[in-house]
Amino acid sequence: MKQGERHPIAAGVTALVAVAVGVGLIVGIGMFVGANILGLGGDGAASDQATDPDAGASLYAPSPKPTKTATGPAITLDASPTSAPEKKAGSVSDSTSSSSVAVEEKTAKKITLQAGIVEAKPMERIDITGIYPGGEGAILRLERDEGEGWAEFGIPDVSVTGEQFSTVIQTGRIGKHSFRMKDIDTGTYSNVVTVTIG
Repeated sequence: MKQGERHPIAAGVTALVAVAVGVGLIVGIGMFVGANILGLGGDGAASDQATDPDAGASLYAPSPKPTKTATGPAITLDASPTSAPEKKAGSVSDSTSSSSVAVEEKTAKKITLQAGIVEAKPMERIDITGIYPGGEGAILRLERDEGEGWAEFGIPDVSVTGEQFSTVIQTGRIGKHSFRMKDIDTGTYSNVVTVTIG
């Protein structure tokens, strides 16, 4: 190689660097111009929101309201307003709607209890089953009405799996017996089932 000639590899690397810088500049300028055309610049959006606080709001989520029918959903959304209503913080309607939603959520978790038979002989096997929507993993305790109040029946606690539970009981005491299940964590009770032994 003659003196003064550049090495071919060095010349190739220099050409590649020059092309990369040129392409990077063109892409950067294009993105800057495109962002300004589409209105993605920070200054314009900030000044619009400073003059009109509702200018950027394009989505309105209505507040939930209790449903009056027993078979429908627990809450419905009032979709009639076209813009968000102005409410003062801590207003009566806010507290009323939040408390009614809390009541709906609490009543939605109901324990439904049923007995396999309603009449049995003394010490006959009685299947106790039920469902507990939203109560996955809950621990339930069987209670019997002793006439002067509810007391534990004396069987091991039952766990809820797949929102269902089951256990077996036996009793030799003659007469009518009322049973219920209690969630030991939340204090939620099931409906009462009655079994007659005799």
